[in-house]
Amino acid sequence: MNDFRPQGEEILSFFRHLEQDTVPHAVLISGFEGVGKRTLALLISQYLLCESGNPPCGRCPSCLLALKYEHPDQILIQKGIPLSSDVKEGRSSIPIEDIREMIRFTGTAAIKGGKRIVLIHDADTMTPQAQNALLKTLEEPPADTFFFLVTSHPESLLNTVVSRCSRLHLHSWTYDYILNVLKNRNVPKEKAEASAELSDGSVGRAIQISEDEDYWTLRKEVMQAFFFNTRRSDILTISGRWKTRKNEADKILSILESIVGQMIMLRFNGHSSNIENVLPLHWIHFINGASPEAFCAIFDQIAEARKALRFSVNFQAVFEQLLLFFVGEGIKWLQ
Repeated sequence: MNDFRPQGEEILSFFRHLEQDTVPHAVLISGFEGVGKRTLALLISQYLLCESGNPPCGRCPSCLLALKYEHPDQILIQKGIPLSSDVKEGRSSIPIEDIREMIRFTGTAAIKGGKRIVLIHDADTMTPQAQNALLKTLEEPPADTFFFLVTSHPESLLNTVVSRCSRLHLHSWTYDYILNVLKNRNVPKEKAEASAELSDGSVGRAIQISEDEDYWTLRKEVMQAFFFNTRRSDILTISGRWKTRKNEADKILSILESIVGQMIMLRFNGHSSNIENVLPLHWIHFINGASPEAFCAIFDQIAEARKALRFSVNFQAVFEQLLLFFVGEGIKWLQ
């Protein structure tokens, strides 16, 4: 749980409630996708169910069962995986039947005689009927029962439900924090730096990107086309090979932004980066000598490409124009 302490005073205050056994009976955990909401809810669940005197010990039977969502006094509700036998699998929402099944279960004594935990993932997908059914339980919760509603879209919940919960909001993680997480997972330096930059502050997204081999294959192709090509006469040939890849347009542009972002970090922040080991020499000269305006011009060109594609401009034409700009800028720094 210490991994969440950098989130700041709000999380530290909540941890003090855990230590003092004064946790609110209902907590709404919100934040962007991948910031660790489900992980935090699971760790809190372990803490409350732990059988040792130093929770969460991670070793006692309750901790081990809770980690796998198999503790008998831990209830997990999520869309697509019904709790009630009356609900079909694969639904995109949490129906009232699942909430009623949870209420029936929590109306009996805890199997192990201690606390009971209800985890609701993607709580915003509860139907209005399900939310209203839950509301009655939140107003008069069973003894020693704790509810943790996890969502990236708290605005989609009924105000009456939100008002019955204490709020715990997770912020986006810093670049350095995410980079450290990836390094601890033995992700290579260049891959870790690029993944951290593309993560939008999400550890989960950074890990996903770092493990996406298709992404890294595409990144190598983009690097070769935009940074290693030094002849304008090759642009039509290259764009011809890419003309059928419109479905990858957003990834291509994001990759370009990531690479240029690493270049800026190296030049203006003195950030140690492996990007200088994978770019050709003329682009290293660019990093060391180009003006801030030159870097801004590159981002402007990428932004213009995005704008053009939103208006259904021919992908190959947009690709050629952007490639022409990169080749032209790179040629200036050939020595």
